[in-house]
Amino acid sequence: MLGALKHARYLLLLPVFVLLMLSHVFRSLRWKQLIEPMGYNPPLFDLLCALLTGYLGNEFLPRGGEIIRCTLITRRHKIPLEKLIGTIITERAFDFFCLLLLGLAIFFLQYDLVSVYVQNLLFHRPAHHTQGPSLRWPVIVAGIVVIAAIVFLTRRIVKTKPGFLKKIFKGFKEGFLSIMKLKGRWLFMTYTVLMWACYVFSTWLGCFAMQETEGLSLSAGLVMLFAGTLGIILTPGGIAAYPLAIQSAVKLYNIGEDIGLAFGWLLWLSQFVFITVFGTLAYIVITVRKRNYEKHSLSGA
Repeated sequence: MLGALKHARYLLLLPVFVLLMLSHVFRSLRWKQLIEPMGYNPPLFDLLCALLTGYLGNEFLPRGGEIIRCTLITRRHKIPLEKLIGTIITERAFDFFCLLLLGLAIFFLQYDLVSVYVQNLLFHRPAHHTQGPSLRWPVIVAGIVVIAAIVFLTRRIVKTKPGFLKKIFKGFKEGFLSIMKLKGRWLFMTYTVLMWACYVFSTWLGCFAMQETEGLSLSAGLVMLFAGTLGIILTPGGIAAYPLAIQSAVKLYNIGEDIGLAFGWLLWLSQFVFITVFGTLAYIVITVRKRNYEKHSLSGA
């Protein structure tokens, strides 16, 4: 595995970085469309910086980045936080539907391979199968902690500020239903298709960074994207789970487990470096822009 990573062609990951950035631009354009029906018009650049900063937060706390990016825009443009969170819920619900469509596409395009994989997974595990670290208990414990924290905070809010919770739910509703007020729904769909196309092609182009995986097809890229997305959902930033998910996906195409795991770590590391670098830069830029905006506001007053 280390030998495969040592001889990887890292310069070929540059197109992957370009496509990742484009995907974030399309997501920011889509988010802007959801915010505008509520009467706000934040600049696209600020939304992009907040989005990249949020992804940096997701590396440490699953879904915590969603709160971070909403908070940054709230502080910068005085948009109620609960309304922005409502738009994120809408966005994620739509993405979940797209993920289901991707799963259906994989089922029909790669039926033979997927059916064999599922049968082996459910009814038979080869003796030589190298099983990675179990994520079951960490995921269960993390889920219990998150649910307990939500219940505790909700009860405290209800007791101390009964009207606040009502305001929050009202904001969620307005943000969630913002998709019903879109002026350009086809444009929203176009942004969504382009965003997911960037995801697919960035995953597939990553295959060319290793000689052992450069022959994988675009359909394999679909399978890897689906598996990798599930891995990212399981752990913060997809650490450990994402490489294992990619390993399982490329195993369908007769790629050895060591090479598959190396390729999974290569893709994960490329995304981690991208988010760490551009997420940090985005946070610095949006913070400086906020301070400059406040200074101009005070001088104008």
